[in-house]
Amino acid sequence: MDLNLQANLFIYDAKVGDFYLSGGNKVEVTKRTEKRIHFSNGVIITIKTLPNGMIYLTSKSVVTNNKSYPVVGQMIRDIEGYLLYLIHC
Repeated sequence: MDLNLQANLFIYDAKVGDFYLSGGNKVEVTKRTEKRIHFSNGVIITIKTLPNGMIYLTSKSVVTNNKSYPVVGQMIRDIEGYLLYLIHC
């Protein structure tokens, strides 16, 4: 299975207490509601649904060089790295 898909499913299926490591820091799910997932690093990811029924993850954005980047994108890359680490250890 694709690492990006696994990372998205990791976030979507996350329960309180689930964690991943990023730069040696443990990032844990602290609170979970039907539409929001709160992480120990202060990031809140929202689960949204499009009118056609497709589900996607979104979060606040960081502006770099006048471009807006959702924080969820970096978290997905961090989780991909953690999953790759688990495969090789």
